[in-house]
Amino acid sequence: MRRLALALTLAATPALADNPRAQMFPSDASCYLRQYDAAHLAGHPDQMVTMIALGPDQGNWEADVLVLKIAVQLRDSLELFQSYAYCDAEGGLLACQLEGDGGGFHLKPHAKGLFMMVGEEALGFEGADGFVTFGGGFTDDAAFILPPVPADSCP
Repeated sequence: MRRLALALTLAATPALADNPRAQMFPSDASCYLRQYDAAHLAGHPDQMVTMIALGPDQGNWEADVLVLKIAVQLRDSLELFQSYAYCDAEGGLLACQLEGDGGGFHLKPHAKGLFMMVGEEALGFEGADGFVTFGGGFTDDAAFILPPVPADSCP
């Protein structure tokens, strides 16, 4: 009986480890946020993003597709740009696509939280006053390390 229990435990463990969604977003309260200070931005003059936050859209917690709400602020703007991304597991990563042909990115676990890698196309966000894009080789916004924060910290 012990051998059977041990075998079942060992068989189940890789499935959990291979599920990037469960590892990165264990609940709809998961939230990751990065705000860049003036010193960091001075060292990265081509970086547009000053704040980026993401977490599951609590109204769209689905079994087969993870829907993330993403918010960004850019240099020289107080406006908060938001979009939604639809993510599926792809190996040990989450492959995400922004709504409305807004580009894509991958997420993978990182020692400090999440590592977000912007795809070859720029990410596009719509705000109250227009449309903005960043990343995709056009700006210094190709990758972000996002630490976890309490859910109420995310916009």
